[in-house]
Amino acid sequence: MRHWLAAFAVMGLGGPVAAQHQLGAYYAEIGREDVFNSSGVRLGDLGAILQQDRANYHRFGIRHFGDDSDPFFADRAARSQIPALYARGPREPLIERIVLQGNTLGILVVVCGRGGRPDYLVINFADGDSYRGC
Repeated sequence: MRHWLAAFAVMGLGGPVAAQHQLGAYYAEIGREDVFNSSGVRLGDLGAILQQDRANYHRFGIRHFGDDSDPFFADRAARSQIPALYARGPREPLIERIVLQGNTLGILVVVCGRGGRPDYLVINFADGDSYRGC
């Protein structure tokens, strides 16, 4: 069984692997508007909050001082993939806790993938401490 799991990991089906490359990165400031969806319902996980941040940036024009543009999530279909991309990447429990408590936080989102296609996201503090890439 372990041999099959190792084979899936090497093929990229088991999550982030060494063959992944950094496709890009952007800074985002997660603010109060980002923790509520467009209907005003509070979001309960960081993946959904990241998606709302990009919708606010690209669709609704709600931009915080620390927000950068990105070349990946301008359209709705691409943004809908953000929660799954986040779920496939490594977790940063402290960032999750800070954001889910409703605090404003600057982050650096690293987009990892192959062939120009995002496979997962790595979330870092914007100040560069404890930076993790692909």
